[in-house]
Amino acid sequence: MKKPSLLALLGLFFLSILLPQRGLAQGSIPFTINNTSPFADTDLYVAIVGIDPSNNHVWINAANSQVLPMSSSYNTVTGPTVNGNTGPGGNSKYAACFTKLSNIPNHTFTLPYIAGCRVYIARGQQLYFYFFGASGAPSGYTAPNPQNSSDPNTGIVYETIELTNNGGGFFGNTTRVDAFAYPMGLELYGNGYYKKTGELKSAADIVSAYKANVPAEFQGTVNNTTGVITFPSKTPAFYDGTNGTTAGAQGNYFKSYLDAIWAKYKNEDLIFNAGNAGVFKGRVGADNRLVVVGQSGAYNGRTGIITREPTTQEAFEGKGVLATRNSDGDCDLVVQAQITAAVNRHAISTASAAAGQQNFYDVSKFYQAAPMNYYARFWHLPGISVDNLSYGFAYDDVADQSSTLQTPQPTKVVATFGGFAGQASSSGVATFYKDCNYAGTAVALPVGDYTLSALQAKGILNDDVSSLQVNSGYQVILYENDNYTGSSLTLTASNSCLVNNALGTGNWNDKTSSLRVQAASAAFSKQLEAEAANVNNGMTVETCAEGGQDMGYIDAGDYLVWNSITIPTTGTYLLEYRVASGASGGTISADLNAGAIQLGNTTIPGTGGWQTWTTVSNTVTLNAGTYNVGVYAQTGGYNLNWIRLTKQGTARLAAPLATAPASTHNDEQLSLYPNPVADHLRLAAAPELVGSAYRVVNSVGQAVRSGALGASLDVSALPAGLYLLVVTTPGQQTLSRRFTKL
Repeated sequence: MKKPSLLALLGLFFLSILLPQRGLAQGSIPFTINNTSPFADTDLYVAIVGIDPSNNHVWINAANSQVLPMSSSYNTVTGPTVNGNTGPGGNSKYAACFTKLSNIPNHTFTLPYIAGCRVYIARGQQLYFYFFGASGAPSGYTAPNPQNSSDPNTGIVYETIELTNNGGGFFGNTTRVDAFAYPMGLELYGNGYYKKTGELKSAADIVSAYKANVPAEFQGTVNNTTGVITFPSKTPAFYDGTNGTTAGAQGNYFKSYLDAIWAKYKNEDLIFNAGNAGVFKGRVGADNRLVVVGQSGAYNGRTGIITREPTTQEAFEGKGVLATRNSDGDCDLVVQAQITAAVNRHAISTASAAAGQQNFYDVSKFYQAAPMNYYARFWHLPGISVDNLSYGFAYDDVADQSSTLQTPQPTKVVATFGGFAGQASSSGVATFYKDCNYAGTAVALPVGDYTLSALQAKGILNDDVSSLQVNSGYQVILYENDNYTGSSLTLTASNSCLVNNALGTGNWNDKTSSLRVQAASAAFSKQLEAEAANVNNGMTVETCAEGGQDMGYIDAGDYLVWNSITIPTTGTYLLEYRVASGASGGTISADLNAGAIQLGNTTIPGTGGWQTWTTVSNTVTLNAGTYNVGVYAQTGGYNLNWIRLTKQGTARLAAPLATAPASTHNDEQLSLYPNPVADHLRLAAAPELVGSAYRVVNSVGQAVRSGALGASLDVSALPAGLYLLVVTTPGQQTLSRRFTKL
């Protein structure tokens, strides 16, 4: 079982002291198990085991939600005898604690307050646990041990959900710390909260993608018969000869890297940013101990110790010297978790040059060189897991990369055996399928431009589209290469198999590397990200509060150029700039082809902060053609996130703003926060506006939400992008506010 992050663990410990114990019923929530796999409900077996608030080992009868002690009296099921193993009871009898999914009413049981809980879902037959008892020694149960060749569970495919539900709320995750056996999904609902995690592809697609993304050393982690992918250190090739194992070819997989770390930082300070835990600094001493001291943050002035260079097995699993209290135990464990994560991700510099302060929370630096944990890396690749988050190794929650869901006020949990493969979002206007005849992994996309990286982030891999469905009034342009280059194919209707597309332009099966989704009426809107410019003179890339990056430190004379931008038709275009200024603003201009065509100046106001963003615009006339588009700082004093060209008459957010009746309400009468927003948009409205009709308009002018104005608006289901909230009072007065959905 994976280890929780130390900060989270300590927080829960203190919380359990401060909060009074409550009755089980008070914290109970419904837990539903969905089945999206091809296996019948009668072939799936469910068990729930954990520890109750009185510290007793218990199990939950999923058929009636009864909480029962782990009494040995339940050991009544005859299990297999593997290699002569008759189990702890000596009679091959095991606990009758599993229920067929088909026998669980509405697939739902009641989850009480319970800690250290695992929900097991086994395929084809139950697992064979032995119950020792509810308390005392021994107590608890025997879990499956794939490394034991005599384990009665040998060959049984099963999955788990790990969770705790207590006075602090619900904490749960899908986990890949031990193995992958089958795609899983987990959804958590709360008061104003919804989030999901899990896999986005079918089992076969995951195994295929895994094999394509790991080197030879890791190929043996796949069982080609069962489809199970086992954590590397739990496979023979990575055994190191301890605990009765025979050393494998990869038993010292991390040794060269660990040797280099320990050697480098005997002569140089290891300085690293550990997020909320702060910055640590220290060296490896003559005694081979790594000793670091907190320089800031939660552990300022405290000392963390690793007593010697870890082994490969210790690094993979975060155990041994990487899970030991030495002097200041809490700080020791925090430091050990950081080093474990950094080794698995190959995030510690071993270059000959002095490293300086390293950021162990910079995700862009993860998994950039071997040796690394390719198994863990895989679960974070685009298109594999929701939001690229997963629990790939023991401390994968360092830098918030785990699949953990948490809310203090849970109302419902849904686990899905089979994950989210083939479940396209209803918010898209075009749906793309991995296979012909609208089969395989399905992903729905709203209007927008999608480079290869953007497609991968949505779960569409390179050269992996075989059919697509297009809603009426929209078109899709497929491109052979990334960044909308190479040959292209425009589709205004659904196509069941791109092998023989209806336009007779050749085989487009598994050929798409970028695409555009547009309104069919030759809609055009092109957003150019500042950091993606082909030429940058004088501006500095920085992290943007709206996501991604922006250009900052702009002085007079600085400029950007984007090459080969195609304007499809002659006409009037809205030119927008996304800007922020903590000063008094400045002036920006735009031009085409190195100033041959001037597009005028636009004034940028002070916005009250360098990451307080607003959009300014002007209207320009453009002729059809391909241009190099430039922006030039006439005066400096602002940051630039992007510019956007939109053909007038195209139904973007500008259209509803232009055609809406004039508003008589000022900003104080309706404000939105947070903005940008991820889940719930809070509305601070004047009393006379409450109950007024509203609609939410997307980037192509479509109303995607409507109703009566209240205190908040759930936007969690909306795809990322810009929206307009339009409010109409009973007197037919209107006002509108823009917001960004993350």
